[in-house]
Amino acid sequence: MVKSKGNQKRRVARAKLDPQVSWPMDSHERVIRDTLARELLGVCISALESYGLNQRRLMELAEDAASGDRRTPATTKALQDIYWMGELISEWAESADYLDSEGRPQVIRIKGKGVSLTSLVHKFFDGRSVEEILKLGCQTQVMERIGHDKVARFNSCVMFTGNPLLTLAHSTRSVRRFLRSASYNAWTPNDPAHSLPEQTAFNAVPEEDLPEFVRVMREQISSILEMGNRWLASRATASRLSGSGKKVTIGIQAFVFRE
Repeated sequence: MVKSKGNQKRRVARAKLDPQVSWPMDSHERVIRDTLARELLGVCISALESYGLNQRRLMELAEDAASGDRRTPATTKALQDIYWMGELISEWAESADYLDSEGRPQVIRIKGKGVSLTSLVHKFFDGRSVEEILKLGCQTQVMERIGHDKVARFNSCVMFTGNPLLTLAHSTRSVRRFLRSASYNAWTPNDPAHSLPEQTAFNAVPEEDLPEFVRVMREQISSILEMGNRWLASRATASRLSGSGKKVTIGIQAFVFRE
């Protein structure tokens, strides 16, 4: 078997970023590292306890995680439907067939051929029940049933609110991505050109104003995501045409902290 030169380069790059090589720690720094690691584990345990897991069960799961497979097939499976739901509502908002005379997503029939929810479901959820996807769309607040036979595109963002399993899956993926980015930044050269962006704005929002703040910001974030998706899609097409196999995943996440 011939090994990929790209994989070899990545292994060399990772070796250069090895913590033991690039940042040797003295005894005092190791104590601080261990204290911070203990705190991070405590934060994770406290968060998971809110989903009904007791400490005994968490210790069992932690032991399994330490000795088992580190991949996350459960997270991928749980969020797969959400990914395709995002693709479905994007098609609904961008395809000329699904837009009204003013360029807005129109109310469509649930069943039938042509412009209908059934057509969208067949395209993105092949083999799945239309009623099942309609229920998921309503649960995640991207669709709204109009009467018995029509449905409207209600929101441009797939919402996890009220669904603890989807929220846990999304949290797992978000934490993994954040920690990988943080790990990269921890060992990369101290140069803004190499580091991944991390920026947080702190300001107090009165509790009574929070719903309005979220409503306003969701629309802005949605616009940024749509612009980013279009740029990435055009770049992916250009990369395929040029024969480049390199892939970079970019995501935008915004958090309103309630502590």
